[in-house]
Amino acid sequence: MRLYSLASLMMMCLSLTACTDKFYIPIWNEKGTAKPLSKTDDVIRVVVPERLTKYIAKARSNDPDGYENGKKLADYIAMAKLNTEDRLQNLNYQLTDTGPHSGGDGKPKKIDWIDSQGNTQYAMTHGGKPTVFALVDSRLVNTYTQRFISNEPYSSDPSTGATTMWTNHVDEVTMNKVAIGIKLVRPIGEDNPLYQCNNSSLSINFCTFPDSYWLDTSHYETIFYGVGTMTTSASDPDYIENHLVSSVLYQYPNLLGKKRVIQISQPFFQVTKVTNDK
Repeated sequence: MRLYSLASLMMMCLSLTACTDKFYIPIWNEKGTAKPLSKTDDVIRVVVPERLTKYIAKARSNDPDGYENGKKLADYIAMAKLNTEDRLQNLNYQLTDTGPHSGGDGKPKKIDWIDSQGNTQYAMTHGGKPTVFALVDSRLVNTYTQRFISNEPYSSDPSTGATTMWTNHVDEVTMNKVAIGIKLVRPIGEDNPLYQCNNSSLSINFCTFPDSYWLDTSHYETIFYGVGTMTTSASDPDYIENHLVSSVLYQYPNLLGKKRVIQISQPFFQVTKVTNDK
């Protein structure tokens, strides 16, 4: 997690909104048939769906719903990309074209992240031509309002201070269900479009992949495929994607199958338990 997002997380902690929350994140991870990922021989580029450009165009338009239908959805994808890079770097894999302005120039870049102890770690990415691509996508699956009812003291005995009457207090909270998908793939063919970084101002300078490639696997061999979902009242996309990425790639490449990852934010994310998700 980057330093700027850490500051926003600490502000949430001060307002007592997100620091002791427990999150249950269902994941489904499966191993592909391609050659496994190598920490010494492979260089990874994390790419996002071309659909991101539509969201940014929407956010920059005069549409009154531009934020909800544009910026918010774009932020989920952008933060999924950055957190995936952080997590892969933390796992000691080599990356290229990293950061918020990756651009696909193949040059080594400095990358930083916060480890589980709250310490900032630094490293240089490998740079150069990628051999493996991490296809990353994130979507808002559902939004709904949930009511929380609690009892509060209504009146008390003036002489003893003891509560004599109680009343119900109702809070309405907006809940978001967010899904993430991560595919590690090896492109087939030297002229594969994945090698082309189709970045632009509408992709926030991120390298993109054709949306059809998510389901059309004829262009690559799959090393790993993982998905996860999270339902939360948190509004910070970086906060949400950090939980999702760290769950899907938790103990990579060993955590496979249908699992339920339990995390606590305190304020640094920590996986406390993993169980089979039935």
